[in-house]
Amino acid sequence: MAEDAQQIVGVSGVVSDGNGRVLLIRTAKAGWELPGGKVEQGEDLIAALQREVHEETGCAVEVGQLAGVTSNLGTPSVMISTFLCRHTSGDPSPGDDSLEVGWFSDGTAVGLITHQVEQVRLKDALGYEQRVVYRAYRRLPGDHSGRETYEMFRLHRC
Repeated sequence: MAEDAQQIVGVSGVVSDGNGRVLLIRTAKAGWELPGGKVEQGEDLIAALQREVHEETGCAVEVGQLAGVTSNLGTPSVMISTFLCRHTSGDPSPGDDSLEVGWFSDGTAVGLITHQVEQVRLKDALGYEQRVVYRAYRRLPGDHSGRETYEMFRLHRC
């Protein structure tokens, strides 16, 4: 393996409230997406997700089941673990890189997310059936009218 190879580990959360809504953030770079981010050195996945959700939304969460793992095999390689979470406290307010934060019904949340892989992450979690979904993908080269496209080439349910 090349010494300059980099593996980024990240987390994302499908945060639900008592009314069955999903918490999304809007960023300048990606638009609407799930809260989450990079796991820092020496940090475990659960602590990283709790930190990221709080930094981006001002909310505290209880992290539940692992719902899915996605791996981008491009450079740099990125692996994101997506967990089901329950909102425990805090009123949503934008923080860090977030421009907006809001609660949305499942269908509205899926429609707001325009990044193909992020949308798949949410759909997998919403359809969670006590089985973790693993997906491997890579970005397709070429001009796609200003929108990145991805090839999903591995799907595994365990």
